[in-house]
Amino acid sequence: MQTTTNLVSSDLLKIPVVLSPQAWQEAVHIENPQDATVISERLGDVVLAAYRELHLQPDNKLIHLGLYRLLPNGNNLDLVWLDLKLDRIESSPGVFYLYISLKEEMHTSCP
Repeated sequence: MQTTTNLVSSDLLKIPVVLSPQAWQEAVHIENPQDATVISERLGDVVLAAYRELHLQPDNKLIHLGLYRLLPNGNNLDLVWLDLKLDRIESSPGVFYLYISLKEEMHTSCP
């Protein structure tokens, strides 16, 4: 993962990230993990994908992205593509956070 983080500006890495409950369930959660490392790696993959896409599309407020991930039940026979979207939200003037949700998710307000 070092090569991925090297491609992202350190300023981007300071922007807080929030995942919707549905995005967490599909992208990060895993049933009966053997240890927390699995969840940490899955969360890291999602957050780094978001930062990378924001780095590549810095002027977009809405970015569609995706990643291959294991199913939440831990079945590692197949990787499954997961479509996500990234909203860059200004919570107060000049203060931003990133909101990651499933591509088809509709939300009227973010946390």
